[in-house]
Amino acid sequence: MCRRAPVGSIDQRDREEKTAPMGLSRSAIRQVERHRRQSATLLGILMVGAAGSACTGPDEHDDAVPTATLATAQPTVAPPPTGSGDLFVVQPFDGPQAEPVADGTTHRYLNPHGDAEDGHRVPSDYRWIEYTVPAGWEVGDIYIGKNLGEPNEVALSFWTTAGVYPDPCRRSTKLSPLDLEDHGHPQDAAISLASYPELGLSAQHGREASEPRSVVIADPTDDTGTVALRSELTVPADLDITACDAGTYVAWPGFDVGDRPNDNHVAGQTDIVFQVDVDRNPLLIDASFRPDSSQEDVDELNSVIGSIVMDRW
Repeated sequence: MCRRAPVGSIDQRDREEKTAPMGLSRSAIRQVERHRRQSATLLGILMVGAAGSACTGPDEHDDAVPTATLATAQPTVAPPPTGSGDLFVVQPFDGPQAEPVADGTTHRYLNPHGDAEDGHRVPSDYRWIEYTVPAGWEVGDIYIGKNLGEPNEVALSFWTTAGVYPDPCRRSTKLSPLDLEDHGHPQDAAISLASYPELGLSAQHGREASEPRSVVIADPTDDTGTVALRSELTVPADLDITACDAGTYVAWPGFDVGDRPNDNHVAGQTDIVFQVDVDRNPLLIDASFRPDSSQEDVDELNSVIGSIVMDRW
């Protein structure tokens, strides 16, 4: 068990033999490969159904870019649909694998709500996340990134939320549950979704969402790691965001009333969102880039994603 430490820069550990892109442990990779081999049999039993967030850096550009108007009461979450039909078995992510940042600065993000050892229930139950950033990246209170608040921004952020807005442009106080609300684990690291694509990010109005895939985030205390649901979404390229409620496009609110929401300011923005299957509410990791972001910076963003490890316990 790693000892808790304050948020900030720490010595980078030697994880090369333990981690792969998105922090995949060797054991986790073996699980995913085993799941691939079992998928043909599993899919013969289960019928398969059919499937951003960077904004300004902390305390920067708030006068230039409007922020969302928060509801005065905690939004309610709609119950998941019942009798929604067939299970959707999520396949392992098979896209390009980025190498983790090799020469950078490692930071630790503590669960801002505490952990179960504090003696109270927390909305997302984990202790901390570590990630490594290359030179030129900023680390703020909410957003981690490069060129924060600029047209070529790339950014990473961590969130706990009670749900997502069904329409990020026309928001109400009724939230949709997250995609993982109605899920199971049919085999090893596999994920099955009972209500796909009727819930969460997969069902957001006007969004272009990729079919979800599963990844595993490494945990230094557990060789099996923690499974996560990976989705890639875009803000409509022709959307006039100024015409949205409060002039903002908001994917989800903060967990508590008054928390800063996850808002997007650029049409065509892409968000790669990981819903990490921790206890209680999933932890959301949002990696985003904009149409003007360079390929070099997007590659760096993927390397930062690949450096992530988390301690759940």
